Amino acid sequence: MGRQKRAFPLGHLRLRAPKNYVKDKTYQVEIEYVFSGKPIRRQTNIMVRVAEWNQEGNNGRGEIRASVPDSARLNNILNSRLNKIDGALHDYNQQHPGEVTADIIGALLDDKPVNRKDKGEDFVDFVQKRLDSELQRNKIQYSRYENGKSCMRKFRKFLKDKKLGTYAADSIYIGDITVEILDQYIAWRRDELNNKDTTINHALTPILKACNFASSMGFLDREINMQIQEMRIQEKASLEADGEKKFDGKYMTKDDFRKMVEFYNQDDRPRRKEYIEMFLFAYHACGLRIVDVASLQWGHIDFEKKELKKVLVKTNKRHTIPLTEPALRILYKWQAMGRRKKYVFDLFKDELNLDDAEALYGARNSATKSVNQALHVVGANIGLPFQLSFHTSRHSFAVHAVNDGMSMTILSRLLGHASTDVTEGVYAILLHETLAADVERLNYNFLPEDLS
Repeated sequence: MGRQKRAFPLGHLRLRAPKNYVKDKTYQVEIEYVFSGKPIRRQTNIMVRVAEWNQEGNNGRGEIRASVPDSARLNNILNSRLNKIDGALHDYNQQHPGEVTADIIGALLDDKPVNRKDKGEDFVDFVQKRLDSELQRNKIQYSRYENGKSCMRKFRKFLKDKKLGTYAADSIYIGDITVEILDQYIAWRRDELNNKDTTINHALTPILKACNFASSMGFLDREINMQIQEMRIQEKASLEADGEKKFDGKYMTKDDFRKMVEFYNQDDRPRRKEYIEMFLFAYHACGLRIVDVASLQWGHIDFEKKELKKVLVKTNKRHTIPLTEPALRILYKWQAMGRRKKYVFDLFKDELNLDDAEALYGARNSATKSVNQALHVVGANIGLPFQLSFHTSRHSFAVHAVNDGMSMTILSRLLGHASTDVTEGVYAILLHETLAADVERLNYNFLPEDLS
């Protein structure tokens, strides 16, 4: 019967010297663990000549020869370090049988606490790894990569200045990141660096993205991450921030919609009919933009609660929309068609990654162009006095809602605007008529008889 394989390796010492070494040159003594056939090494900062090193000594674990002055003290330092790691590996294997990995060994060699959920990983280093990965996968441009690195250097300075480092003056573990720390970071950038809110939000971007990834790996508490994701500063509401343009007065009347439905019933172009369905869905889904219709996933829809929940692409804000029966009937039809497993409508391919900004931009432009070309024909056929586009559905919903008595506050929430200021800025042209109608409905008549 063969010898039972150990659940974890024992370490040894080796001299890092080339085959063609220089006789009088000193070389680094390293600690080495071999796991799954691969060496894991760390330097010790102890240097000796090749002739002063005995690889067979210390029961084959390596040692400095006794002829070297101070060899006893140096060997004691090396062995203490080796025995400490061996002991830690033994304890870890006792608590987590069979779970020793190369990462665990590396963490112990780096003096990181491996019993933490985050495996003792430094937060800034973790953010840097995410930036490196995004750059390599062309998810971010080089300028954004450099900006991210610069932001994290400032974050280390913040930790040091405010004495918030948890294991070093300018360092903090991933699992130690909290909303309170980021609140202080925002205040520090605003008060001491005089940063504007937009700049601070840019500085928060790599941090929030890293926290989201850390949460998915179990390194950061899920509830804490959810709170952290809400840390962006709400900048002053503006049309530009909400991706809106002022209402140009072009919208479809209810009679126009009836004509569109009649045209749909007689149309012999299946793809154009599908585009009309998407247009009508956007209208019934409270004026959803085309990019949010195209990026709508089945996971965003709760048929039982009759609502749609998704992060709006232009504003990057989570939004909830109540789904009316007409909207649900369109969804049921597309569900029965079963074309896509991920995206609801046949505008984006399932493999499209919404985090890939460049790919999303291209897919959105292509979809918008195709849909609008078809809608131009529809608009001409139903006699619209302007060129029909997908965004007309959004304006039409807003106009109908206001004319039917909906308040700007409710409309603002349904359109996903940051505030009613944005909604009023877009649809200012409607306010005068709405105000007049609202006042007329009050029907107050407190007058003397001779004036009645």
